[in-house]
Amino acid sequence: MNKSEDIRAGSATVPNEKSAAEARAWIAHFASGVESAAKRTAFTDWLAASDDNRQAFDVAYLAWESLADIEGIEDLLTQQNNISVLQPRPSSTRRFLIGGGLAATLACAASVSLWFTRPVPTEAILLVTERSEIRTFTLSDGSHITLGGDSKLRGEFSQKTRDLELVAGNAYFDIARDEDRPLTVDSGELEVRVLGTRFDIKKRPDLVSISVDSGHVRVTSQDGVDRRDLLAGEKIMASDAHRLGDVVPFDPEKELSWRSGRLTFVDTPLRYIVADMNQYSDRPVRLAPGAPAEMRLTLSFTVQQIDQVLTGLDAAYPIAVRTDSSEILISSDP
Repeated sequence: MNKSEDIRAGSATVPNEKSAAEARAWIAHFASGVESAAKRTAFTDWLAASDDNRQAFDVAYLAWESLADIEGIEDLLTQQNNISVLQPRPSSTRRFLIGGGLAATLACAASVSLWFTRPVPTEAILLVTERSEIRTFTLSDGSHITLGGDSKLRGEFSQKTRDLELVAGNAYFDIARDEDRPLTVDSGELEVRVLGTRFDIKKRPDLVSISVDSGHVRVTSQDGVDRRDLLAGEKIMASDAHRLGDVVPFDPEKELSWRSGRLTFVDTPLRYIVADMNQYSDRPVRLAPGAPAEMRLTLSFTVQQIDQVLTGLDAAYPIAVRTDSSEILISSDP
């Protein structure tokens, strides 16, 4: 494919007329041989101003290069007084220098254009915590994410997007505001979209909850049918049926206490309490078949007090807690 074919093949998106005219003017300026630092700065600013400008210059530059293949172009340009000096450069493609240094100047300008259009490398993100570990990570955009024990977050940042997925566990997001790059978090049942705010996601078996600490969050079900906008102090939950519940208020001091190593539950089913315990317990906590998994409890304890709490539950409720070296088993009290 020759250069004229390159230009035609790349012209599916045509720069606007204004950008095209300005690009030709820059080519003419460089051809004049008059160069200054101020002009080069102005050119760089113009190039960075829009995608149309960058594309227009690339097209104009390729068109200028293709002139080298036109028979008699040196005489034609000289007669028209468009360019003061034309000096053929010995080569098979009849490259030439224009204006005593135009080729080098334009090549430099073209390299600036390529620098601006070069895509920003995608940044892969993988954050993982061990069981019983609570850790805060700082991302490249200045955001901070705190993961609870046995949690996993992955995703990627690009020039235009910030996409994350909470694979397991729970996370508190303190997101740096970037209006050009909204951040989305996929939790399986829900997708959260923000510009910059603070919010919490807990991922439990068949249930995900979103709690907004500050700012505004948009929550959408995975099938796209349900959507809610949440403000500070509001919470929503979604089941594995991909349906959003009601927006309800929450107590940040209790809901977010896990970040300091305290687990707080208000009228919460035992099965969800056990799921959270398993992020911090040295031994897996398991509900035996027939155990009162839906029994609702109100509790608050540190992650170091799990064994004591289970012992207390055995004494106070109709459940039996059996412990061995490999696991802790909760069953109905016979």
